Amino acid sequence: EAGANLVVLESMKMETAVRAPYAGRVREVTAVVNSQVDAGAALLRVDKTEPARRTLGFDMGLAEEASTPAPRVEFSNRDTTPGDTRVEALAKLDALSALITGFDVSAARARALLDDYEALRAELPRTDAELLRAELELLTTFADVCELARNRPSVSEEDNAEPVHSPREYFHSYLLSLDADVEMLPDAFRARLARALHHYDVADLTRTPELEEAVYRLFLALQRIDNQVPVIAGLLERRLADQPTKEEPAAAVGEVLDRVIAATQVRFPVIGDVARNLRYRYFDEPAIRRARGEVYDSVRGSLQYLVDHPTADDYAERIERLVEAPEPLTGVLAGWNADPAPLLEAITRQYYRIRTLEDVKAFDRDGMHFVTGSFELAGETIALASTVAGHAELPTTLRLLDEIAGPAPRNRVVDIYLRWPDAPADGEELASALHDVLATNPATRGWRRTTLTVLGRDENRVRHVTFRPARDSDGLVEDRIIRDMHPLTGQRLSLWRLKNFDGVRLSAPADTYLYDIVAKDNPSDERLIAMAEIRDVSLHRDEDGNIVTVPAIERAVASCMDGIRREQAKRGRKRVDNNRVVLYVWPVLDVPLEQFGSIAGHLAPLTAGAGLEEVTLVCRVLNGSDTPHELAVRFSYRSGAGVVVSATEPPTEPMRPLDEYTQKVQRSRARGTVYPYELIPVLTGTKGTFTEYDFDETGALVPVERPYGRNKAGIIVGVVTMPTERYPDGMTRVALFGDPTKALGTVAEAECSRVVAGIDLAERLGVPVEWFALSSGATIAMHSGTENMDWVSRALRRIITFTQGGGEINVVVTGINVGAQPYWNAEATMLMHTKGILVMTPDSAMVLTGKQSLDYSGGVSAEDNFGIGGYDRVMGPNGQAQYWAPNINAACDVLFAHYDHAYAAPGERFPRPAPTIDPVDRDVCAFPHVHPSSDFTTVGDIFSVETNRERKKPFDIRTVMRAVVDQDHAVLERWADMAGGETSVIFDAHLGGNPVTVIGIESRSIPRKGWTPADGPDTWSSGTLFPQSSKKTARAINAASGNRPLVVLANLSGFDGSPESLRNIQLEYGAEIGRAIVNFDGPIVFCVISRYHGGAFVVFSGALHDNMEVLAVEGSFASVIGGAPAAAVVFTREVNNRTAADPAVQELEARLAAAQTDAERSDLRLELVAKRTAVRSDKLGEVAAEFEAIHNIERAREVGSVHAIISAVELRPQISAAVERGMARALAKS
Repeated sequence: EAGANLVVLESMKMETAVRAPYAGRVREVTAVVNSQVDAGAALLRVDKTEPARRTLGFDMGLAEEASTPAPRVEFSNRDTTPGDTRVEALAKLDALSALITGFDVSAARARALLDDYEALRAELPRTDAELLRAELELLTTFADVCELARNRPSVSEEDNAEPVHSPREYFHSYLLSLDADVEMLPDAFRARLARALHHYDVADLTRTPELEEAVYRLFLALQRIDNQVPVIAGLLERRLADQPTKEEPAAAVGEVLDRVIAATQVRFPVIGDVARNLRYRYFDEPAIRRARGEVYDSVRGSLQYLVDHPTADDYAERIERLVEAPEPLTGVLAGWNADPAPLLEAITRQYYRIRTLEDVKAFDRDGMHFVTGSFELAGETIALASTVAGHAELPTTLRLLDEIAGPAPRNRVVDIYLRWPDAPADGEELASALHDVLATNPATRGWRRTTLTVLGRDENRVRHVTFRPARDSDGLVEDRIIRDMHPLTGQRLSLWRLKNFDGVRLSAPADTYLYDIVAKDNPSDERLIAMAEIRDVSLHRDEDGNIVTVPAIERAVASCMDGIRREQAKRGRKRVDNNRVVLYVWPVLDVPLEQFGSIAGHLAPLTAGAGLEEVTLVCRVLNGSDTPHELAVRFSYRSGAGVVVSATEPPTEPMRPLDEYTQKVQRSRARGTVYPYELIPVLTGTKGTFTEYDFDETGALVPVERPYGRNKAGIIVGVVTMPTERYPDGMTRVALFGDPTKALGTVAEAECSRVVAGIDLAERLGVPVEWFALSSGATIAMHSGTENMDWVSRALRRIITFTQGGGEINVVVTGINVGAQPYWNAEATMLMHTKGILVMTPDSAMVLTGKQSLDYSGGVSAEDNFGIGGYDRVMGPNGQAQYWAPNINAACDVLFAHYDHAYAAPGERFPRPAPTIDPVDRDVCAFPHVHPSSDFTTVGDIFSVETNRERKKPFDIRTVMRAVVDQDHAVLERWADMAGGETSVIFDAHLGGNPVTVIGIESRSIPRKGWTPADGPDTWSSGTLFPQSSKKTARAINAASGNRPLVVLANLSGFDGSPESLRNIQLEYGAEIGRAIVNFDGPIVFCVISRYHGGAFVVFSGALHDNMEVLAVEGSFASVIGGAPAAAVVFTREVNNRTAADPAVQELEARLAAAQTDAERSDLRLELVAKRTAVRSDKLGEVAAEFEAIHNIERAREVGSVHAIISAVELRPQISAAVERGMARALAKS
């Protein structure tokens, strides 16, 4: 029945009944009890039943009837032409394109479509041009759509000054209005958006019904992008299995792959890995093959000369040049049909180059070629014999080698280069066949080592199998760890260092060795190790000598990464971290150690997203000397520090399995977070110290000496000290870290008590707190409950008392902060009285409830936690996050930049001055001024009587601020991305070496972003404070209070009084400025640089503060109200009287009074209205000018509102002197 209870929903712990809107019958229940229901999702389906209808007093032919259900719709199968496989395949691609563009294709349907397409594709030629174009178009569509889903800036975008840092957030802004101009979207994003909409046949961004439908589908495509990943990965993997075809445009494929890699490398690493592998296959591998082919062509020419001239005088020199070839020579042997003697000698010398070969002899015996020699190894003399033979000749070869070995073969190593065109492809089968032949000759069991290098038809496919005498039997066993690797190659690559691991050789590109290794004592320690050799170190430099590219090293790393990425792609989400690349460099490197950073910069993009721990170059380096020195140069990524280059002696000990600490680092990295102890080197610098604190048996917080990572709670407390030029004894801070490895940073008594104790410690030491915040909220467990919330409140109370007492807490949000932690962050940095900063990165967010919990409880969430509480969409625009940084390392840089301006040693009143070479008396007038909204070319033009007499023309306040402050110290702009606060600009800077906070009022109109209310301004007008800019100003004043001087550069006409601003508590925020000035602890210098009027005068008046100097630049204006509004509103009667007394007006009035006809009077009335309007306008200007002439800056000085009038030339020295005087007064008072 209608009104009956059908379903009970629970949202935010409250129940809501869903009642039947009409009578009916429940046909299907789609919701499940105790499950989450998405907004707008169906709960159940009801078939409506209607009561019989009767005629009402008149007959319309309607008999009593009952509703009957409509018949079900039946869909016929699509009519297709049997056997047209290409048409079917193209139809499947069209359906997959519908998935990519947001139409209703389910994940299961998408997988079925992909399987069908792959089956059809297998029946068609690989070079089918039409299908290749269609596939490329599908990949292009995905790249264009996925680019809009990228949730972080690219490397090139990290340093831009835009308030939004990712395409996803720009797209979110665009959805608010579907107007790129209203949302002020940058051209780069508009181009991306237009490219995506092109796939919906939308030509431009003009709003039309077609555009609205396309954007809706594009939004759905981004919401369902996880369903697209298997499809794209499948298409890329199939292409990876095929060879590139000439039918495909290489440039188009490369461009699409680059964009797919950029769009997916963080969110969808599986696609990123396959796309990188495909790019390697299409572009890098052919280049490597061409380079190798050129080398081999040269080698063959040299070999032919040696074959033709075996007694040449330069025979030995030519052999040595062959040995130095940048490619291994073994592959040439497979296709070499001439005399192999010179090549055998060159190959032998090349392999054993790391040993000093002595008594080398090349000779023939029984028609076979041999090379013998000896070398020292660990104090023993090892005899070497190498030969080349066909597979059928192997038994004879073994017999001859036994004869050559003589009666004492124990220290004999044997290399046999075996031509075997039909060798088994399977490694096990190959090794077994070789073992059977060797076993027929008992002499082989007495040799130290036998290596057979199998040469097939492909010169790029060389196989190595090594046998050694068995330790526990009278036989031979294969050395499996070096299968497909020559033993001397393994020695060069220090393969012995893997003795603590069990390894499996994996397939990899030619001349690259890839191992999956697992620690023998720790099965959870699994890594991928890729190795290669480099025989060419040609460096390309620019005109200044900087390294531009290192082709051979880059190609070797690309090959190694191809193998690692292929293996990672096979593993899906079970990826392996802590992987390594080891490269052995043959030639001597003549590169200064400081330039290895340039090489690292070229290698870093090749290794992105592969879980790589380090790349090691084992090489000999001159480094400015004549004698090469062997080094291991490591390029590693350190959390919080980026790519780090270090050079040490080559390692002499086996590689150690991961210890407990390193595993914690790895787990943190896998979660996208930073293990706290990894930040300590960044916070201390090279000469600083970190002392960890924890509770002792009595509950007191005391220093502890223990290895990193042994913390007992999820909050780590310590004292950090870093010496600087101004603070040689060190900048000391108390550091708090959230530990992601301790239940994702949840907090209970153990954590909260350490927060309280850490703040107590900071208060005793008189130092700031820096908090690297990561927490998933209060601990939720079966054994604890509301008592955890009480402990959270105790920590909150301590934060409040500490900050209200003047303490400073600086927060770096290092990951997802949930529940308790965001409240702690807010109390520490977001309120009017707080001084600390809060820095966020693309990996950080602050949410009261995590997305999953919010969805499940019935609240409104976003696509992820970053959409709920990330910087770009929420925390930056609302001003609760003060700074954005592209990564943790950059966030620490922001923190130290803040300390440059704000750190004061315990017991000192102000931060210490910094050395400066910028003259205090520098004239700011010559400082360049370039801005599209202004015609001024220098700062001096702003103050010039010729160019800006009335001081009403727009200019850029940041330019003036930068002109005034020290040029040799970087400025730090606070709250730069606060929406609505654009007319207030906050700099932390230095002036005459003294750290100061500088506030400037923007002096040009700024367009508002998005739709604007009808009762508010459509632009942020020049010289005006609005609610958010007022709040921003008040917070800046309070933040500097008690620490450093405040300088205000004012072109301030007043507060905006629109209904919108008043509704948004303009009065309250304006009053907060006055309160902040009154309560400010320290000197204030207020300088009027253009105009100073209205309510702003009240909240910035010198009467509010005893240690405040008010200066004004010559030609400025200061009054209660501007001249024009004064004339129009206050002195209306005077203006009217002067208008009426004007002779021209009086003459027309007399003529009107004397007019005789209606037509004449009508004409005169019109003329009088026009004249009176014109005269009144003139009189308004006249009265306004008189008002401003009276209420000029000189009068303000006479009545004490302004203390001094200065010339523009003196702006910097006068403000600096005023700051010095104010600091002296503050010190005298303290």
